Amino acid sequence: MIIDLVFNEKKTSREVARYMGLPQSTVMSVVQVFKKEHRIHKKTATGRKRRLTTAQEFQLFEMSQERDNISVDEIRRRFLQQYPEFGHISKTTIYRTLERGKKGLIGMDPPPERYLEPIERYWPKKRGRPRAGAGSESSSMNNVLEPSVSIMEESGPIETSAADKDISRQRRSLSIAEREMIISLFFNENRTIREVADFMHLAKSTVSSVVQVFKKEHRIQRKTSTGRKKKLSDEHEHMIMDILSQKEDITIEETRNRFLSLNPDVPNISKSTIYRIMENCQSKLRARSDMEVFVGIFVHSTEDNPLIIMPGMVMGVLNTKIEFMESLEELDHLKAEYGFTDSNIHYMTPSQFMMPGMIDTHIHASQFPNNGVAMDLPLLEWLQTYTFPTEANFSDTLFAREVYSKVVERLLRNGTTTAAYFGTIHLEGSKILADVVHDKGQRALIGKVNMMRNCPEYYREMSVQESIRDTEEFIRYVRSIQSPLVQPIVTPRFAPTCPEDQLASLGQLAAKYGCHIQSHLCETQPECNWVKELFPWAKSYTDVYDSMRLLSEKSVMAHCIWLTDDEIYTLRERGVGISHCPNSNVSIRSGLCDIRRLLNSGLKVGLGTDCSGGYCPSILDSMRQSLQVSNILALDRDQDYQRITYKEAFRMATLGGAKVLNMEDRIGNFEIDKEFDALLIDVSAPGSAIDIFSKDTVEDKVQKFIYTGDDRNIARVYVAGHRILDLHNKNLH
Repeated sequence: MIIDLVFNEKKTSREVARYMGLPQSTVMSVVQVFKKEHRIHKKTATGRKRRLTTAQEFQLFEMSQERDNISVDEIRRRFLQQYPEFGHISKTTIYRTLERGKKGLIGMDPPPERYLEPIERYWPKKRGRPRAGAGSESSSMNNVLEPSVSIMEESGPIETSAADKDISRQRRSLSIAEREMIISLFFNENRTIREVADFMHLAKSTVSSVVQVFKKEHRIQRKTSTGRKKKLSDEHEHMIMDILSQKEDITIEETRNRFLSLNPDVPNISKSTIYRIMENCQSKLRARSDMEVFVGIFVHSTEDNPLIIMPGMVMGVLNTKIEFMESLEELDHLKAEYGFTDSNIHYMTPSQFMMPGMIDTHIHASQFPNNGVAMDLPLLEWLQTYTFPTEANFSDTLFAREVYSKVVERLLRNGTTTAAYFGTIHLEGSKILADVVHDKGQRALIGKVNMMRNCPEYYREMSVQESIRDTEEFIRYVRSIQSPLVQPIVTPRFAPTCPEDQLASLGQLAAKYGCHIQSHLCETQPECNWVKELFPWAKSYTDVYDSMRLLSEKSVMAHCIWLTDDEIYTLRERGVGISHCPNSNVSIRSGLCDIRRLLNSGLKVGLGTDCSGGYCPSILDSMRQSLQVSNILALDRDQDYQRITYKEAFRMATLGGAKVLNMEDRIGNFEIDKEFDALLIDVSAPGSAIDIFSKDTVEDKVQKFIYTGDDRNIARVYVAGHRILDLHNKNLH
């Protein structure tokens, strides 16, 4: 469209940028690339510049040969008289053409027959495209470097003055023929960079650049006096590292000599290579004390497999991230490569395994005092009778700190390393929640609740302006903590408590700061009917949020029990994550959510405790409840209905939750370079409710933990590589 508007409709880049809502620099970049690919030159006063044809180049050269002292100006004038439609030709173009004629290069684009085959095979027009017919590296190089007739001998030396060279060596784009000629002269005829540059009247840097690109693409290394350089093997690198570690003040020259004396088969090694290895060795030695290494059984999920069990593995964690994951057989090799010792290694017992930290995608931290009580009313009555009065107490900052401290500690003890929290409408209380989470080392999204209608007078925001002002201040406050673990999330409670202008303003605020968004959606049928009355213009409950720019890949919608097919389609298209809260859905009788339907529709689904609608703050309980709800739904379905398996519940509790929170690139499983959020599970912990027998396999132990385990089986909790909880020491850091 950009190309069509600029070239066909003659729009300016500014007009196109405004029309398409793009930055002007983006439009200009697209146009410039198109011009370059299609050889479109900028306009001059006499029209577009035109490329000389081979016939015109010959015509120019013949004019120059008519007499010895003919000037470039005269050649230009005569050429334009003969070709008036050409409009303009620069003196530089004429001079370059004359030089090409002296060298016999006119007519070489397309190139002569002897250059055509290597160009097509070994100098592709676009990088990354497979080279047709390319075989092994050695055979490829034999084809490129096979002897050919010397171009320099064929043409003879060309005498040019220094001034001529300066004019002719201007920077310009090289044709494929010229690139191939450079390669042929350099590799086939063993000419130096300077000789090739002098012969072709190019800058040495241009020739060098072409040669270096060709070397890099074909992995050609420079020659030494003893032959081509060979890449050092891992064994040789480890040997050099051992030599360096034996003596603190050893010099590079001494290291080189000792290495060559031990390895006479290695022809040579440069000091720069040893220096590079020394720097690498020193950095790894510095990291030695910081690295933690775990040996044992690891359990996690991937996109394709809901449960992968990996016994006999070694994982290295450096700072916050997973550095490596290898078989136990590689332990000695890893010690040498990474510089850690036995003191850095944590060995798991046969009853222990490591799993990713669990993720609670929906929890009301402010409702924690009501956990386990007030379960006798359905949602809307439950909010007015129990929940709103409790949340109103969080205007007291001392009360807020007491409750929030207990919430975060309880979740960490239950293995929740990441949580998406609802606070209250109170700005200062919500700031305290952010502080507590940061102090205790948990990873979290924290939201200050927004609502100003259909709630008690004593517990509501008084205006849209107040709501947006406080929310923006909260976002800035959380960002000022400067912790990668704690981030703000825009939190309209749900559509019935927020008028249209408030929802729209929150959508704009989230877009302004790039924030996550969380709310409730289709939790009960009375709620869905109420939304139709409050927003008669909307196609559906989901359409209310969508119209206010509240649905994106960073949005989390809780419950989603009563979605229509159209709503599911909208949520999938927007990339919205769904928080499945089975305990709450059943406890306050909201409904049974068919998670199989949502998963089969391609939606991202994680688990939430939804305390205190759900009475248990453990994601282990959410896993079990999701399995029970699926079993109940299967009773009323045909035999082909696929119930949720415990493996899928495990994935929803870990990787699924990471996807819902748009964090799957950082957490959720044990892929290399992801941050180390993990739980050390001990199924034989003292006082545990799990009974283990000699016949039990590793998978049996994992399954028993999911169905019958609790916080007593969680021996350690790690967040971003830091040990936050140690069951044996009973310490929270």
